[in-house]
Amino acid sequence: MRSAARCGICSNVFAVLSDDERAALDRMSKRMVFAAKTLVFAQGDAANRVFSLSEGVVRIYKLLPDGRRQVVGFALPGDFLGLTLHEAHALTAEAIEPSVCCAFPRTALRQLIDGNISALRRMNQLVSVELCAAHERMMMLGRYTAEEKMAGFLLTWRERQRARGRGAKTVPLPMSRRDIADFLGLTIETVSRTFTRLERSGLIEIVSGGVRILDEARAAQLAAAAPAS
Repeated sequence: MRSAARCGICSNVFAVLSDDERAALDRMSKRMVFAAKTLVFAQGDAANRVFSLSEGVVRIYKLLPDGRRQVVGFALPGDFLGLTLHEAHALTAEAIEPSVCCAFPRTALRQLIDGNISALRRMNQLVSVELCAAHERMMMLGRYTAEEKMAGFLLTWRERQRARGRGAKTVPLPMSRRDIADFLGLTIETVSRTFTRLERSGLIEIVSGGVRILDEARAAQLAAAAPAS
């Protein structure tokens, strides 16, 4: 397999497919490259394709009627983009840094997996994980302090990075302060002040491109109240 073999979609979901099914997956896949700040798809676009992110970081957000923006997540390699039961995308996906996706026609992809119980089960598991994360995030937005939200975000983001072989001592933060604010339900000013307070207290060190967590125990204690990302 050429293009599809490099996509997280295959390792995550389609490892159970036969060789013929994988060959069909490869034929339908299209490798797409996105520069930073370009859209993978926009809110309201026809949901004709499903994307698997293989390189880069993508922010996922919703524009509200009054012009405000709510960031609902950040995608990393291996994550799906554009999974929806509706005919149009309810969210926007935008590359934060240069990113590569494998795109699959939605209808053809559905036909390929409809008869495969193992693939359907794995897809359902992925959707269930996303739903649980959304429920936890709703509680976080309404119940936790800025410091708790930030600690939860940093620890969870670090674990997601490490699961993909990224980040060691430093937690890379390719997203902007505004992105973090719109994700945590805070203002940019509050995010900046919270970073400063956490650094002055010795919990983190702000470095180029990210942060280092210096006090693991205290970060975990704060984050215990806020399952964040």
